[in-house]
Amino acid sequence: METYKEILVHIPAQDGEEQLKAGVGLAKRYGAHLTGVTSLIETAMVRNTLATPFVNADEDEAAKIMTREEERAHEAERRFNAAAEAAGISHSWFACEGNPADILIRACRLKDIAIVEQCTPGSDLIWGPAVQLALSDQPTLIVPNDWDAPIAERHAVVTWNGSAQAAEAVQRSIPLLQSAGTATLVEGPSPETLPQNLRMPAPDVVKYLERHDVRVEKYGREIPGPAAGEAILKIADEKSADLVVMGAFGRSRFREWVLGGATRYVLEHMNVPVFMAH
Repeated sequence: METYKEILVHIPAQDGEEQLKAGVGLAKRYGAHLTGVTSLIETAMVRNTLATPFVNADEDEAAKIMTREEERAHEAERRFNAAAEAAGISHSWFACEGNPADILIRACRLKDIAIVEQCTPGSDLIWGPAVQLALSDQPTLIVPNDWDAPIAERHAVVTWNGSAQAAEAVQRSIPLLQSAGTATLVEGPSPETLPQNLRMPAPDVVKYLERHDVRVEKYGREIPGPAAGEAILKIADEKSADLVVMGAFGRSRFREWVLGGATRYVLEHMNVPVFMAH
């Protein structure tokens, strides 16, 4: 059985119970060290304002904002330590000032997997931690905002179209898939066009998973691209899955990420934990 030994979980200063439970549960399952991190975004913004010339900032109000956020961060640390100690797992904690995505991309170096929250309604999906982490080549487990159950203990849905992103997601999620034990393979059309003179067999993802002790059943039909995101979540619901594995599809345009349609739909409507890799 393969495993994770270094897990990072993002705990926002005001919430984060879902990913805290997920992080503690997975660290206990795999005997991993769990690192908790919180991001003090308001403090960073206030410091930037105070340091900006010609801005007449209210220093007393600024101090109150930073104090309130620091108190929330201390409470998040207390909750994290209490949960980790109750589970008997190795753990550590740190708080950083700055944008959560920027912090987590750097904090995840030398981590096997990162656990983050689902993007909240009305927030910026593209620049949120989930998307930025997944598109930065960091294996990322995104936990729905109302998820209150174990992860990868019943059944997984694995999406596959033969792409490098899909292969990366499958390979990096093996410990979770082995924990689930069984998976439904949902196939879609390949986004790749082979060179005209290239002839070679497609990778056999079923054999790969079975050789890693994951029992696989194929979904009955191929899922077309335009409706893929909605179909993936519907199949996950039908199968009572507690994990979806998929490649994160995105490309850079004018320094902004343009998400693939299925990736965007799943991130906006997910009701099951989603593992993504790019």
